[in-house]
Amino acid sequence: MSLLSLPDELLVHIASQLPFADVISLHQVCSRWLDIVRSHAALQYKLELRVAGMIDNPASRQVPGERLRILREKEAAWRVLDLSDKRSLTLKHNPSGIYDLTGGTLLLGERRQGESFTGTDAVHTINLHSAFDDRAKQRASSLWSNIDLGKQVIDVGLAIQEHDLIAVVTYQYTNDAQLLASVDIHLLKHSTGQPHPAAAKSVLHFENIHYLPGHCSIMLEISGDTLCFLLNNYFPFINADPVTVVIYNWKTGEPKVKQKRSYSDPTIFNSFILLSPDTIVLPIIPTNTLEICQFSEELAASHEAAARSCAKQRRPSGIQDVPLLKTSCVLELPSLHPGALVLRMTCRCEPNPRGPPSSATHTDSAVPYYSDPEKAIMILHLHIRLPIGVTKVYTMIVHRYSLLKVMQEALERRCARKASTSSTTWSATPTGLTEEDVDIDEDEEMTDEPQTDEDAPRVPGAYFNPFGNQSGQHRQRRSSRSPGSHSQSDDNEDDGGMDDEDEPVRIAWEDWGPAVTRWFQDELPGTRWITTTCGQRFVRVRSDGRLRVYDFNRLAMRRYLHMRSLDGSPVGALPGEDILEEKYCEWSSAVAQDEEDVEYLDEVDEDEDIDDVLIVQRSRGIATSPGLQRRMRVVLGTTRIADPTAWEKTLESSLPYVETSVPVPDDYESALLDEDTIVGLKMDANGRHIQEVVLHRIGGPIA
Repeated sequence: MSLLSLPDELLVHIASQLPFADVISLHQVCSRWLDIVRSHAALQYKLELRVAGMIDNPASRQVPGERLRILREKEAAWRVLDLSDKRSLTLKHNPSGIYDLTGGTLLLGERRQGESFTGTDAVHTINLHSAFDDRAKQRASSLWSNIDLGKQVIDVGLAIQEHDLIAVVTYQYTNDAQLLASVDIHLLKHSTGQPHPAAAKSVLHFENIHYLPGHCSIMLEISGDTLCFLLNNYFPFINADPVTVVIYNWKTGEPKVKQKRSYSDPTIFNSFILLSPDTIVLPIIPTNTLEICQFSEELAASHEAAARSCAKQRRPSGIQDVPLLKTSCVLELPSLHPGALVLRMTCRCEPNPRGPPSSATHTDSAVPYYSDPEKAIMILHLHIRLPIGVTKVYTMIVHRYSLLKVMQEALERRCARKASTSSTTWSATPTGLTEEDVDIDEDEEMTDEPQTDEDAPRVPGAYFNPFGNQSGQHRQRRSSRSPGSHSQSDDNEDDGGMDDEDEPVRIAWEDWGPAVTRWFQDELPGTRWITTTCGQRFVRVRSDGRLRVYDFNRLAMRRYLHMRSLDGSPVGALPGEDILEEKYCEWSSAVAQDEEDVEYLDEVDEDEDIDDVLIVQRSRGIATSPGLQRRMRVVLGTTRIADPTAWEKTLESSLPYVETSVPVPDDYESALLDEDTIVGLKMDANGRHIQEVVLHRIGGPIA
């Protein structure tokens, strides 16, 4: 019996187990396979998920054909960016500064004492999809859920889709005179507000600290069984350890690893992202770098024996003596002008990575699919103080998988060097990443070579020195290197025979960044809110009155350009569309030197915040009319930003994207982004507090 003698149902089942590239190759095998792949919804859904950068929700109650319809409609709707399907929610409570948006849930804090500095009294959440239920119009106030623990709230973390979990950080004074407060993490089931049944300890005691409202910031993220907790305490003169990172297993209540940095400046880093459930990225402000740190269950297990032996010597604190966080890799960011100073870095990458399916404690049958965390983009805002006394904000975009790949390749080269017996010195090839190197789901998958899930970036289990030295003085950033230079501690030539593993791998910006990132000069009001990305999309409201959505999904972009060409209407042929092949921005009074090579010269509204800005574009398209409602721009080439007051060299970045913009439908200060919803924020007269949120659903309902 031959394979093709089997019924279609069995062939579809077999094909559904194949990797993406193999399913594509089935088109070319024979007409039978071509008909099967094209005509069966399960296989088409598998392909569409990969192109859209989504992963299936196996708990969904919808059949593959219905999921396929929803996915196609929503992806097409993002290209049009129709904001007409909306709901307005006027807030009935006085909002505080706490907010979050993830997994179809919007969270806002409540402050009951006006402009008091005591903090947040309670938190309110709303399911975005329920707000579009026609019956919800009559009961808008009942859509909000309220969680009030009777304590002041400092911050909140959400893991709705994976665990139905909300982690609420509170403080309560134990000594009012000394401002000594107990800081605790409450693990609650979001749907009920009760202690989470999967948590062995419903309350995790962090520490008793000297706490002054308004002088402390906390950030926490949840991934699988991991809860990462960051405390920046700005309490003057008293706190000796102003920056603390603790990584808990929230189910057992025990810390996995910790890191304390005893620096006088508590703003050495004030945010982080999770690359995986056991890998974290810290943006380090004094050195202008990204530190990638790893930890694992094995690391915590190896400490158990030592922990038991010194149990009697433990201090009476909520944090036990656990291993320190290890830095595996240091990625340099672009070199600053000698007189420029980074004041602040904030970052976000949504959604968070998920743990193994066995670790999930909740299933959501209403959502057919969700964004693939591995392909999600990280957004990094740098607030830079220039020598001329002006503060600018620059924004960097990079995929999570690109950072994982950079680290993985660097560690593999280190392991190869250690294993090599033929030479005592390492002549390393620079990282030299290109778009093709990190394009894990496009070029390779479109060939006949099989691409399995095992080909995706993985994090090796290697661990190195704790980051930061013990003297309290942070290491100064290395001088900038030319492209192609080796940057791993100069091979430790003068280390007296010290092993490589005593220092983390260090990679110069030129060796990893330009090909896999995209930089923008941003506007300060828009960077006040960090929940502006989801999956591979990024949204922002600009001062020109337009709302822009940036899509960094390269596979979807390539297919869209190809389909438009096949239809005889390539992107750039219609008014309001153009393909930007190269852009050069210079903030000076310079003039274009080679204008005969410029096919299309225009002062675009992208990244124009100051006078005397020269923007030279090489693009294909029809000049955009100011009256057009929808505009589209496909950016394929390199953006070069020459801002000598901020950067030592011209800032280059080449990550391609599609930008779609429409007029802002209302007076929004900013916009937030979830899977299929844009949330517009309308502020009060003082511009300090949210007065109304407007939900714009893209592509219709999910059911």
